Amino acid sequence: MSGSLILTYDIGTTGSKCAVFNSLGQEVMSRTVPYDTIFPKPGWSEQNPAELWQSLITGTKQLIEKDRLNPKDVAVIGISGHMNGCIPISRDGRVLYNNIIHSDNRTSAECEFISERIDFDSFYQITGNRIDPHYTLPKILWLKKHHPGIYNHAAYFINTKDYISYCLTGKLGITDYSDASLTCMLDLNKREWAYDLLKLLDIDKNKMPELHCSYEIAGGLCREAADMLGLPEGTPVTVGGGDGACATRGSGVKAPGDAYNYFGSSAWIATLNDAAVMDKTARIFNYFDLDGQHVIVCGTLQNAAASYNWAVDMLGRTADNMPDNKTAYDNIYYKVESMARSSPIGANGLFFLPYLMGERTPLWDPNSRGAFVGFTLYHNRNDMLRAVYEGIAYALRTVLDVFRDNNLDFKDMILLGGGAKSRLWNEMLCSLYNIPVKIHKYPGVATSLGAAIAAGIGAGIFKDFYSALDTVYEREYLPDEAQNREYEKYYKIYCSIYPQLKPVYGEIANLSI
Repeated sequence: MSGSLILTYDIGTTGSKCAVFNSLGQEVMSRTVPYDTIFPKPGWSEQNPAELWQSLITGTKQLIEKDRLNPKDVAVIGISGHMNGCIPISRDGRVLYNNIIHSDNRTSAECEFISERIDFDSFYQITGNRIDPHYTLPKILWLKKHHPGIYNHAAYFINTKDYISYCLTGKLGITDYSDASLTCMLDLNKREWAYDLLKLLDIDKNKMPELHCSYEIAGGLCREAADMLGLPEGTPVTVGGGDGACATRGSGVKAPGDAYNYFGSSAWIATLNDAAVMDKTARIFNYFDLDGQHVIVCGTLQNAAASYNWAVDMLGRTADNMPDNKTAYDNIYYKVESMARSSPIGANGLFFLPYLMGERTPLWDPNSRGAFVGFTLYHNRNDMLRAVYEGIAYALRTVLDVFRDNNLDFKDMILLGGGAKSRLWNEMLCSLYNIPVKIHKYPGVATSLGAAIAAGIGAGIFKDFYSALDTVYEREYLPDEAQNREYEKYYKIYCSIYPQLKPVYGEIANLSI
């Protein structure tokens, strides 16, 4: 191994990030290349795998040509990708259908088909997950029903990062435990494919890829890929992991009991655990860590910063502050936070439910919708913005409460993602959680960093997950007791709103709009 740098490919929902890390776990350069999501019909979401691969070629060339990356300095390549996808691929490596990605919602009928053959609790006990349209399993059933020729011709059904691994190494049919466990086809207890479940649903077990730990070497960079990327042939490529698992390790979580809160367009709270946690009403879900041994226990909000960005568009921009460049655009967010701060805790009795695209943890209700509750003639724009900040924070607190219901009490919380840049949210979450909140030093790089850690272990740069990183926190917030008492008062009211609106949400969902 001549080099000491780690090159990572993070295939996100809106674009890929090509990043380079040194042996201290520090990002030294990166490039992001956007690509499109295809929406063939309402509720359908697909991506062209060839475009994902092309974005990595473009990004790698930019690193070499514009950032002066010396290809010989790359010791290993690590991969991360968005999860819950479904790519049918032939034995000769041809993609037979676009990647049906995590946000796709076409498989309600297939979920009913599953529910008719296995009861909810049994499914949850085997897979650690709910029966839900976003997972890979019902997507395979959809392809089998609507495109039987594709199903029959597929050698494997693989996930996003696994296709990139194939492009890099030429080796087909490899995945890791993290991605496999969020297909809803893995038995978390046995650490193998759920063969009885596959047989029950008449899915060919031979179409499941081979299972590996994320840090294992999948193969060397093949000649064709090396020529396209401008990197040395034979450069080791690790199996890689799903983005959620990579973000977990990149967050600084090292041992069971550590927890973090990712705060982006969506948001989640997750912790490492020695085993899956089976919530009595399946409000949280489970999947394997990059090490293939520990389990990541997770609760997810469907919308966090996405709801906030909507509010900024609707309420935070005026004729005199419309952005004409990035600096002006960023300044709007500072202005919006200042506006929200001018309203007191409780937003003068105004509440916001951030369910703009339904909700996952703890409601698991796709029919739920956003709402402002408590409007009066005396409320103003500042109160509405404050209510949005608080509504998202309250929603995250409901997720934390599910963990506490399952005897998972955390001594502190690591916060990362775009929301971690907001001091107001940091203060708010700290007092609502009533535990110290640590702010990640590099809030936007955790996923790539996790992929780099796994790759570094595979290449011998890092000894293990525990010694890979020193502290990655730049600031710590401590709970304010007086604020906690105030927030608790309003939080109880917030929690009472959804149950009363749920019947109305069902009626709205039945409307033809």
